[in-house]
Amino acid sequence: MTQQDLLNRLESDLRADLADVRARFSDLNVNALTHRPDPNSWNILECLAHLNRIADDYTPAMQRAIHRAKARRWTPSGSVRYTARGKRLLHRANPGNSKQYKSRKRYNFTLHPLGQDIVKSFIIKNEQLLRMLQAASEVDLNRTTVPKANAWFGRYTLGNLLEYLILHQRRHLRQAVSML
Repeated sequence: MTQQDLLNRLESDLRADLADVRARFSDLNVNALTHRPDPNSWNILECLAHLNRIADDYTPAMQRAIHRAKARRWTPSGSVRYTARGKRLLHRANPGNSKQYKSRKRYNFTLHPLGQDIVKSFIIKNEQLLRMLQAASEVDLNRTTVPKANAWFGRYTLGNLLEYLILHQRRHLRQAVSML
């Protein structure tokens, strides 16, 4: 798959997710957003807060990486490459993967008081991600790397990380929609 094909697919998926969130969750009251059908599952706001925290961790690093790649004139080149680390990350985030993974404490909002502002914040962060996808079309997704969040070592290629963010988001939105 070429880099531009990947970015086009990710952009259309992200736009569809944004429209879905606006249609389903924007007008719901806090009681509906915090309803927990199963005591061991997350509610809608916890899913969105989880995604917001991940966006907070990766957005600045991705923006710096894109800026650095533009400065170095790393233009798009051919198809997307998947690293071993990227493949593992994408496999875990795939909405078709039914295995449940334990989230790190930093990304688990089960005991936190959450409000309706989480939905607005989610929409804003995804609008930023849309702009980032457009900016990423000007750089080489394979050569541009982003450090792994909250880790001493490890990097992801920009293409692998962008695809992860969208797949991971789709996975949790599917989970949130199942609670309606």
